[in-house]
Amino acid sequence: MKSKFLNTTVLAASVLAGSVGLATVIPAVTAGAETTTTSADAAAPTGRSAHGHPLLRKARRHEVEVAATTIGITGDELRSDLKAGQSVADVATAKGVSVDTVVNAVVADLTPRIEKAVTNGRITRERADKIEARLPGVVTRLVNAHRAHPAK
Repeated sequence: MKSKFLNTTVLAASVLAGSVGLATVIPAVTAGAETTTTSADAAAPTGRSAHGHPLLRKARRHEVEVAATTIGITGDELRSDLKAGQSVADVATAKGVSVDTVVNAVVADLTPRIEKAVTNGRITRERADKIEARLPGVVTRLVNAHRAHPAK
């Protein structure tokens, strides 16, 4: 259960990768050892949607909304720009918003969720500290990532 939550938390941080459809390398910490996984590896088992677990899709939508609100546009506008091949950083820069501002907003939104998991006993303080330490780097990479295959 802890491993599922950890992967969901890290993948929620990579919400933008899922929304953009990238096969981006996303670091994950499992069983105390560092490993990497791609969003393609995180695809749901047979019989489920290709977009993964419903809670993960909800987290993606929420984080896209956080990024969009920070930029000053709607989530639908941001998703449209992402599908057109732009990165979140491209959209933010075009709107005159610092990329660091967007990254900080997403990290600030995810941090209380991680803390709640510690409070609820779902993960240890040590694991939460590792996740929180890596979160800014993961979110920064994803905010700067471009869609693998822009819509034609």
